[in-house]
Amino acid sequence: MKVGARGKVFGIDMTDEQRAKAERLRVRDGFMTVKFLKGYIEEVPLPDGTADAVISNGVINLATDKPRVFREAARLLKPGGRLALADIITETQLPDTIVCNSTLWAACIGGAAQRDNYRAEIEAAGLRVAKEEDNPQYQFISENAQGATKKFSVKSISLLARKA
Repeated sequence: MKVGARGKVFGIDMTDEQRAKAERLRVRDGFMTVKFLKGYIEEVPLPDGTADAVISNGVINLATDKPRVFREAARLLKPGGRLALADIITETQLPDTIVCNSTLWAACIGGAAQRDNYRAEIEAAGLRVAKEEDNPQYQFISENAQGATKKFSVKSISLLARKA
């Protein structure tokens, strides 16, 4: 995404290690409009209406309070702003044996929300889903994840939502 000479990009991460790595890459590649902040996806240390776009790639499925994540994205967005994400969802509600399995949480499956609930949570936050696409090329690696994928129709999606 291009931001222009006066635009800004903020990366948010809770771990010092990940921010340090991102900072090294930022310096190496000369991205002067990028700044990394310590924070959580549910509580970003930026003012209301800061962003034209909020982007997430495979992080929301790891959050235990997804409605809070979507409310935070809506808070950060300017009117007309957009939420663009790739995430893992499921067609059916996952049983506790999956949700409580730490290996499947680490594989981004245990925290996957059911598709209709996921969309409803986005809309409840004041965002309107404009586009959603499956990402069939995404493949899970572990046998546990592959089994859960087949049994519960776990999949990767890309989604675009806008703030009114």
